[in-house]
Amino acid sequence: MIDETDQGNEFEAEARKAALFKLLGSAHTLAILREFAAEPGPHRFSDLRDELGISPTTLSDRLEELCETGIIDRESHDEIPPRVEYRPTEKGRALRPVLEAVADWIDEYEA
Repeated sequence: MIDETDQGNEFEAEARKAALFKLLGSAHTLAILREFAAEPGPHRFSDLRDELGISPTTLSDRLEELCETGIIDRESHDEIPPRVEYRPTEKGRALRPVLEAVADWIDEYEA
């Protein structure tokens, strides 16, 4: 007999995985993560926007989603003009080998 608690935990784990894959598949998420993998930061919003050529709305949405998932941190500095910086968390830094493996796969099979 399958314990209902185990089923619930398994369902929740699968739902979290699905949500993460959805985020990773969203427009520009991997490009943003690639920037953090290449240079951990801190990164300013305007620098990311200029480097990646992403619309401010889309970039803002993706950064917010990545902050909500704990992949990056947002730090506001009380200055004039206001300064906001983003940097990867430990969880975000742990994605670096995954991103490097995907890049290696692309080089080998898709180049």
